Amino acid sequence: MTRSSGSDARSTGDGERDILRAAVESGLDGLVVVSAEGRMISMNHQFVEMWPIPSDIVRSGDDEAALAVAMTRLVDPEAFIARVHEVYADPSGPVRDELHLRDGRVFDRYGTPLHSRSGTYIGWAWYFRDVTAERLVAEQAVRAGERFQQLARTLQESLLPPHLPEVPGLEIAARYLPGSSVVEVVGDFYDVFQTTSGGWALTIGDVCGKGVEAATVTALARYTIRAAAVTRSSPARVLMLLNEAMRRQHPDSERFVTATYLTVTHGQGVVAVRLSLAGHPPALHRRVDGSVDPVGEVGTVLGVLDDVELSDVDLVLEPGDCLVMYTDGVTEARRGSDLFGEDRLKDLVSRLDGPAGTVAARIEAEVVAFSEGQQSDDTAILVIRVPPAG
Repeated sequence: MTRSSGSDARSTGDGERDILRAAVESGLDGLVVVSAEGRMISMNHQFVEMWPIPSDIVRSGDDEAALAVAMTRLVDPEAFIARVHEVYADPSGPVRDELHLRDGRVFDRYGTPLHSRSGTYIGWAWYFRDVTAERLVAEQAVRAGERFQQLARTLQESLLPPHLPEVPGLEIAARYLPGSSVVEVVGDFYDVFQTTSGGWALTIGDVCGKGVEAATVTALARYTIRAAAVTRSSPARVLMLLNEAMRRQHPDSERFVTATYLTVTHGQGVVAVRLSLAGHPPALHRRVDGSVDPVGEVGTVLGVLDDVELSDVDLVLEPGDCLVMYTDGVTEARRGSDLFGEDRLKDLVSRLDGPAGTVAARIEAEVVAFSEGQQSDDTAILVIRVPPAG
């Protein structure tokens, strides 16, 4: 085997150093290496361009002088220099942070201690990457998301009555709780309005899905119910007309609606309620003695089939009685794998003896506490109560 000559070895060593140098210069990061004695012993052109340090300081290798120049360009120079001195005093591990410059640029800074093969600390390497464009894109995305969320909530609120009407002889209260993780408009709705016969109508419902199509169906449901109530006194017939409207306007849609619709009339000292359910959870009738019973025959959801099976159920509310209606965001609120559930809600309602507003607020508070403020779905609650006699 022929041994390489000294000149060949030197040539090979120079070539390897050239390759290493080219690799450092072609990277995305600005790099400066500082010796344990505090001298800049190496830097690439990216570093020089990112930190325009005077050439005489670069030639001198004076790290303190270079740091002084860098401080004049930073938004928070004191924090910058404090961090540098901290890691130089205790070079135990790498560090990473962001630097904000006065000219608007943002640098990602990564520093790591350098050790010899024997483990002796010999210096520090600083890497800088300009992430201004990435941070700008991220900030714009956050702002866009915030604007979208605000628009979604504004649209959601437009689908709910701004305030509930005063109904003689009745207390009416509603609560709406947006899901904590939802940024799109969803389909929970409720409404209270006077009918042409002089009575009152209440409705609560839930449109399957989220987004613009759900909002469209929600608006259709709310205003179709109001229109149908002009010519129909039967709650079941009103909901059937809504089903016809949904099938006619959105025949291929996968959206469906569950809803409760009821009428309330006063007569001979009693409050008469007629109620129909379209795939919606039964209302809860709480009597003045604390007993609670579900009310309504759960019929067919709306918007899926041309023919639906719906029925009317009559109920009399005595003084002190209340009727609680809700969307499934209440019973499906979660704590881990545990659901709030119908039994827990029924037990809660049995213990709530007070004005309609208090009942609705307490149900909302219990749901929030149970799910630890992490409701995955929006929740609507609608309560009517006959004030106690006297």
